[in-house]
Amino acid sequence: MGDWQWRAWVGTPGAGKLGAAFLVTPTRLLTCAHTVTGLDDPRVGFPGLAEDLPARVVASGGWRGPGDVGDVAVLELEEPVPFEPAALADPDDAGGLAAGGREFGVYGFPARKDDNERHATVTTGPHLLTRNEWWEIRTVHGVPLEKGYSGSAVYDIATGEVIGMVTDAELRGGRAGIGWMLPLSRLRAHWEPLDDLLPLRWLTGTARSDLRALLKDVPFTEALTADLERAVGRRPRERFGSAWASVRYVAEGFPEQRLAGYLGALGGRLPEPHRRRFAAWARWHLPGVEPAREAPAPASVIVRLEHATFPKEYDLTVHTWFNDADQTAQATVRVPESEVRGAVQDAVALASRALVGGRWMIEFAVPEGWLGKPFERWYIDVEDRTPMRRYPLVVRDVKRLRPGSIRRDQAHQRWRVLKERGRTDPRVIGCDDHRGAAAFQDWLEANPDHCALVYTTSPSKARLAAALGNGVPVMLWTRTTCSGPAHDDCQGHRLGEALAAAVRDARPEELPHIALDLRRKALGAPKDAPHCGRDLTLLWDDPSRLPADPRLAMEE
Repeated sequence: MGDWQWRAWVGTPGAGKLGAAFLVTPTRLLTCAHTVTGLDDPRVGFPGLAEDLPARVVASGGWRGPGDVGDVAVLELEEPVPFEPAALADPDDAGGLAAGGREFGVYGFPARKDDNERHATVTTGPHLLTRNEWWEIRTVHGVPLEKGYSGSAVYDIATGEVIGMVTDAELRGGRAGIGWMLPLSRLRAHWEPLDDLLPLRWLTGTARSDLRALLKDVPFTEALTADLERAVGRRPRERFGSAWASVRYVAEGFPEQRLAGYLGALGGRLPEPHRRRFAAWARWHLPGVEPAREAPAPASVIVRLEHATFPKEYDLTVHTWFNDADQTAQATVRVPESEVRGAVQDAVALASRALVGGRWMIEFAVPEGWLGKPFERWYIDVEDRTPMRRYPLVVRDVKRLRPGSIRRDQAHQRWRVLKERGRTDPRVIGCDDHRGAAAFQDWLEANPDHCALVYTTSPSKARLAAALGNGVPVMLWTRTTCSGPAHDDCQGHRLGEALAAAVRDARPEELPHIALDLRRKALGAPKDAPHCGRDLTLLWDDPSRLPADPRLAMEE
């Protein structure tokens, strides 16, 4: 409990006291955002100990106005103070502490001639929850709340343990018998570094602090939602602000082995160098937990189609790829354009025999003009009319397969960025985007981190060539023409946004299976209803999947 020196006021220079605050580290205090909003030069004072100390707002909970959630602000002093910070309760214990009508202390700095602090006593508890954000507080012993109590810690009178912070009161005639507080469970949600100061019972303080520092800026994605559901057996009802918040949810609500399972899955989704840092953290703090290993690269039937020297003819080579290597290649055959489909169907059916029962996909490495062909409708078994869409199917730029190709080098560079980022994060190219070919080319060249594009309508030849030449390794579009005016509510925009949302948080290696799933969902949708999986093209060009060159050199 110390000697209560952690209780403070916050206001303006010259002791213009506006509200309360409480010390949580030698340099930082918590208060309400509404108390300090608009203050150019906030000041802090510890009554009878240190007055009018300069401070600055270094974090807030996102509060914007009356009734808004996140009414939290963090103040930082220019110099540390020699006072003991407040003792914070374990959020899991706060509800128990408040049970049975237990009384808690609060303090404030209402306008008085003596300019001194005032004290009140309140009761509260999680049963008085309001909007899943506040606990209602009720005054006892006839001492009301007043303006100037905002930011006060709500503390156990016997032990000094803080369970929350006063934010509002129902003032009538300047006084109130009812107010509201943010419990620690919500304070920590609005300012996650508070977790480093709480007496939690899972892991050690150092382990938690190091893990939070690693995960604090990692977004909680749909992919992590699925991982969490698999780890704990149910889908969370809340949306977490970060991956760290989801870890906290598992750690404090489920057995320890569930946390280990979830951390392993989460670590596997981290981009580099986060993944290496997580592996080092796990080896030190949680032995036995390692980032989930990436699934082995899928096997493939790779169809390579090149223009022959004679117009309207193509050289076709079909490879069987597994164990990250080109295992077999059928002899290259030259076929007229009109016979390409039949020749491909026969060759793919033959090559797939070596992969039956395994995990495999189909890759079409073709010239630019063929990238939008409906290959998923071609047959892998002509007799049974079995379409290729039953397997993950992607298209690739055949020029990138050629030795010494600059396109291949460009693709390597952007693929590396994509893998290190760990998520697709596509850029949507709208049907109302009227940039010319040169401007589009310059935009791509100026942004080497743009590694995935989603088109809301089939891309033009010029834009496709620009993207391929700049090494963009992932592109998606539906082979439809956007009907109607080009605006945010047109069909193309809606399909493009749905397509971008489906792949935004996915790792690049997951995209072929996501496209497979979208195509399946489109088959189950009403035929007259647009769907982003219908007539879907996925260009997915992993430059490490490089089949051997055909025995004969080919020229376009």
